[in-house]
Amino acid sequence: MGKGELAMNFIHPTAYVDVMVKLGDNNYIGPFCHLTGELTVGDNNRFEGHCSIGTRPEHKEYWHKNGELKIGNNNIFREFVTINAGTTTPTEIHNDIIMLRGSHVAHDCIIEDGVTLSVGAIILGHVHVMKESNCGSGCVIHQHQVIGSWSMIGMGAVVPKKTLVEPGKVWVGNPAKILRDNTYLTKNIVHGVMAHQKLRWKDAISHHINNEKKKCLILAY
Repeated sequence: MGKGELAMNFIHPTAYVDVMVKLGDNNYIGPFCHLTGELTVGDNNRFEGHCSIGTRPEHKEYWHKNGELKIGNNNIFREFVTINAGTTTPTEIHNDIIMLRGSHVAHDCIIEDGVTLSVGAIILGHVHVMKESNCGSGCVIHQHQVIGSWSMIGMGAVVPKKTLVEPGKVWVGNPAKILRDNTYLTKNIVHGVMAHQKLRWKDAISHHINNEKKKCLILAY
């Protein structure tokens, strides 16, 4: 895929889009952006200057392997955003997501619809951030965490290993602790919907635990 306009996309002359990248329609790829690898991008996404999208996983066993990254529709990626491809499973960025300046999503993550990653938020490998959560400026989320829907992770908070970040709560501090219910995001959520999201959250945690057990068995073998 060359530079310039293609398939109703705008690609800035200084941007690089690898031949393997699959673009939908009406995407904007700004100055000095780098899109590479087995990357699939949907429609109506905006990549501001100097984004690095689809690079190989930051994992010692996968430095030399291309992984997969899937990006949905209507997302905004501000300057210097970085997103790594997956290792054994694709990294997934769903729809209507905002990633602000310098935020990072590592390999094998799932970022669901409506999530906001504020300036400098760091999401490490195998993290699942569920719908409409907000990760504040400078927060860090440890590997293999599941962040429940409508969570608010405060500025500078550190979510360490094995923290149960249930839906609809505000988390602050290092290590992160519950401050209160996130009434700003949940005030219009009916009880049945919240109950459903709690079940989804528990299922996602079980999925992560089972995957970790499988890896331990493989290593032991």
